[in-house]
Amino acid sequence: MDLILVITFTMCLQNSWEIVAQGPTVMLRQGTIRGINVYTDDRQTINAFLGVPYAAPPTGDLRFSPPERLSGWNRSSLFAGSFASACPQLQEISSMAPIPQDEDCLYLNIWTPETAANFRGSIPVVILLEGEGFVSGLVSRFPGQDLAAEGVIVVSVTYRLNVFGFFCLEDSEARGNLGLLDQYFALLWVRENIELFGGDPRSITLMGHSAGAASVMYHMTSPRTAGLFHRAIVMSGSVTSPWSGAPHPANSSRGIARSLGCLATTSRAILACLRTKSTAEILRAFEAQYKNGNWTAMVLPVVDSFLPEPEQYLPRDPKEMLQTGNYVPMPVMTGTTRHEGAATLYQWSDLARQSYLQLSHFFENSAIPTVMEHYRFAKERRIQEILKWQYSDKAREGDTNALLVKLLEFYTDSQFAAPNFRQLALLARSPEPLFVYKFEQTGGPDLYGNTLNITGSAHGSEFLYLFGPTLMLKLGGRRFTQDEDRFSKRIKRYWADFIRQGSPNAPGSFGYGLSWKRATPEDYNCMVLRSEQQQQGQSMSCELGQEEAGLWNDLLPRLQQMTAADTQSGSDTRTTDSRLGQDSSQPFRSAMYTLIGFVAVLLVMLVICLVLLKKHSKGRDRDFF
Repeated sequence: MDLILVITFTMCLQNSWEIVAQGPTVMLRQGTIRGINVYTDDRQTINAFLGVPYAAPPTGDLRFSPPERLSGWNRSSLFAGSFASACPQLQEISSMAPIPQDEDCLYLNIWTPETAANFRGSIPVVILLEGEGFVSGLVSRFPGQDLAAEGVIVVSVTYRLNVFGFFCLEDSEARGNLGLLDQYFALLWVRENIELFGGDPRSITLMGHSAGAASVMYHMTSPRTAGLFHRAIVMSGSVTSPWSGAPHPANSSRGIARSLGCLATTSRAILACLRTKSTAEILRAFEAQYKNGNWTAMVLPVVDSFLPEPEQYLPRDPKEMLQTGNYVPMPVMTGTTRHEGAATLYQWSDLARQSYLQLSHFFENSAIPTVMEHYRFAKERRIQEILKWQYSDKAREGDTNALLVKLLEFYTDSQFAAPNFRQLALLARSPEPLFVYKFEQTGGPDLYGNTLNITGSAHGSEFLYLFGPTLMLKLGGRRFTQDEDRFSKRIKRYWADFIRQGSPNAPGSFGYGLSWKRATPEDYNCMVLRSEQQQQGQSMSCELGQEEAGLWNDLLPRLQQMTAADTQSGSDTRTTDSRLGQDSSQPFRSAMYTLIGFVAVLLVMLVICLVLLKKHSKGRDRDFF
């Protein structure tokens, strides 16, 4: 009996090695790489190369250093048959089941059509960057075979996050932006090697979601990336978002170092000290800062004009680059889901269990002040009252669910919709085509394992259809319905057509009887993305949230400026009155300035409302299809 078991085990082992040996093989500069075969739901064969290193491990002396080239591997061939570990991150931030983590995490994954070897150097490529707030991310969630079956090569990239990726002392020793430099290194790797997988290095699309979307915009406006990619897909994130960058991350970086006992005065000595700490110790120090809620002092991407010019990656503010057109223009496809704010609510999963009074207290005393700080609004009572009136006051008294919905709208508008609209206005200046969508498909599992009962298309829900049906089966444990399957095929065809030619309107494609019009500065044409079943009986207009964007992008900043001007004027008046001995007139002067400011605010609000109502009326009357 034992002999039979040994023989059976030996035969199975031999068969497994035969399967591996029959997998796809590619010879790179670093050495031979062997992949595996994976299959789509309709049994198409896709070649997959998972866990391919694109840079040297950022460990030891390379921790908190820019990425360096990997010379090769210490064996004759590299078996690329499984995903590598995620980069270090706080588990509770990621809102996912426990995941393997390691600082040795600079790997990418490649999916190619089985026939790619026959079309060497001619298949278009898409590179995926994902992540949430530059603090968490898990690219291995997204299987690329279903999208690759559309005739494109899919590459996904892991990069350093949080303090490991963005620690910055604003000097050459601790330059910051290490996560962005990791992504840049991955772009270089793809340009140098993708032709060996059948990919066209002259036809690369950079696609990002959330923090990955902001990353795409950073790379678009960096002078270092010219020619590395040729089209961009920007999903649910923008470089104009308050969470996408920090003006002075050195303050928070020094705070983290001090909490770890690294009290040296020079950057080199601080880094030497940090390299002696364990991964867990550094994450705990970051956790203390993160949970403190001071997002204006977080470790995030930074404009690195403090570096010598040859070393700069982001020498100027990307918003300024977009405004002036001082970047390489390219076709862009961009959009958001209806309920993006769910991504922020996930951090407080216990909110649904709170009473109306508890939730109201959180809304008015935590959520609103924190977001005001994100926007760098002064602690101005008038701004806080406007936000309270616009959101929390509109929920019915005592209705916890209604208040939770308004909190969702608050985060959607402030963190995603308004910044996206601001970025959209800048992108529309480009001579290259711009295509805008609003994703509104409902149903399916939540991408982030959220337990809140939120209906509608939440943050990341388009991934279910872009990487489905494999992703739906993986997350939801079920197959697509017929309606969902048709919708998924439509989404993949739109994305694949844009990846191939820079437009989702490919001649001879599915067609669907719809024409996806370009967005322009005069007309932000937008495509509503819903399945045929969910499209029935619903409005066909594409709501981009101009009114909410006007509140966050125009009204509140103007009110902030007026408040600052009033403060300065009042200060000057008090100084003058003190000098002239006219203190008795101060109450009348204060009342006059307050009245003038209040009238001015009302006039500004009236003008903005009239303009937005006119645009809104025009948008509803227009057929966007």
